[in-house]
Amino acid sequence: MLERLGSVLYPGLAHDLGPFVICRKSGYEVEDVDGNVFLDMISGMASVPLGAGRSDITDAAVDALRRYGNEDAHYFAHEYMLPLAEALVRLAPSSLTRVDISLNGTESVETAIRFMRRATGRPIVIGFMGGYHGEAGTAGAVGAETSDLSFGYRALMPGFVHVPYPNPYRSPFRPRSGGTGDGTVDYLRDHVLHHVVDPREVAGVLIEPVMGSGGCVAPPDAFWPALVELCREFDLLLCADEVKTGFGRTGTMFAVERWGVEPDLMALGKAMGGGVMPIGALLGSERAMGFDDVSTGSTWSWLPAACAAALETIRIFEDEPILENVRALETTASDALAPLGERYACIGDLRVVGCFIAIEFVKDRETKERDLGLMDRVTLGCLRRGLLADASTTSLNLQPSLVTPPDVLERAIGILDAAIADALAGP
Repeated sequence: MLERLGSVLYPGLAHDLGPFVICRKSGYEVEDVDGNVFLDMISGMASVPLGAGRSDITDAAVDALRRYGNEDAHYFAHEYMLPLAEALVRLAPSSLTRVDISLNGTESVETAIRFMRRATGRPIVIGFMGGYHGEAGTAGAVGAETSDLSFGYRALMPGFVHVPYPNPYRSPFRPRSGGTGDGTVDYLRDHVLHHVVDPREVAGVLIEPVMGSGGCVAPPDAFWPALVELCREFDLLLCADEVKTGFGRTGTMFAVERWGVEPDLMALGKAMGGGVMPIGALLGSERAMGFDDVSTGSTWSWLPAACAAALETIRIFEDEPILENVRALETTASDALAPLGERYACIGDLRVVGCFIAIEFVKDRETKERDLGLMDRVTLGCLRRGLLADASTTSLNLQPSLVTPPDVLERAIGILDAAIADALAGP
């Protein structure tokens, strides 16, 4: 099947497909067409928060499909729109009072950038190196996970300035005496806004509260108050890209809650549809979204079935101890990974934030030179042992379903341990 797909698919897609074909997903397990069963620690790139194929979410979506088929929600309202929009505003930080519809996270980010520029009348948006915001148009240009993702069109998408993500393991900056308390924000204030771009031209800042695909990195605590103060001083909008972090993955409903941040805009997607339907949203303040002259949405944005799935997903978060389980998984991962960090000198950094887990492999702990070849061998070793892990551009990431039992995560980390040992032993 893969060979035949290779003859008809776009080659760039075909080359990136895994070495098996899925025929079934259930909970935290994946079965392929050859009968192999894997522990799923990728969760549809964090888009399946509550286990695959959960019947109550699926039933809600199917019922809406049977009643509606599709309705173009940016032309006619349907009965699911109001309760979903009200639920999002109720759950979100209090600064966010407006909701716009989108099909997915990329569309949410695209709209956020348009709103930032419209609300301020300023053209430039500041992004962060290592961040990922989608692969279409402006979302691809503001992202900078790796240079090849925007190859061929970054120069055609002006209006973005990038600074290094506040990565405690790899930041080139240290706080300066008398500065903001955070080295990244010091650099942004002292250098970027002094030498590169006048702050009067900057609409705002777009950031993943926890950098997801780029390595599951949480900024140091000092970063957030320094960034918020910078935005306040120069009248910049702060947009949190919660497409991957939103809906519980960090142990709070939205990642900004971990630091008490009140953004002006918040982009949502991925897990919002409960792993059943694609849906996204953009939430904003009155300042950021209190106008009516920007055309948004698309034909399939907020399909009734997708809204029904999202409402059921929210109900589950409110009725079941999902966030408590995420925090238990965070503790389990931290405890289980600590011995690996002591045992293997090739592990430069271990990162755990809720159900974001990353292992960064290095050739030397002093130089921190990445060992991507070892990472790929370990990932393949995990696959051969029945564990699905994500080899990202910087680290091996585990993104379990938020309802995964802690003992299953322990078993997955045991498989990872064996894969590292074998990869180091050689062919």
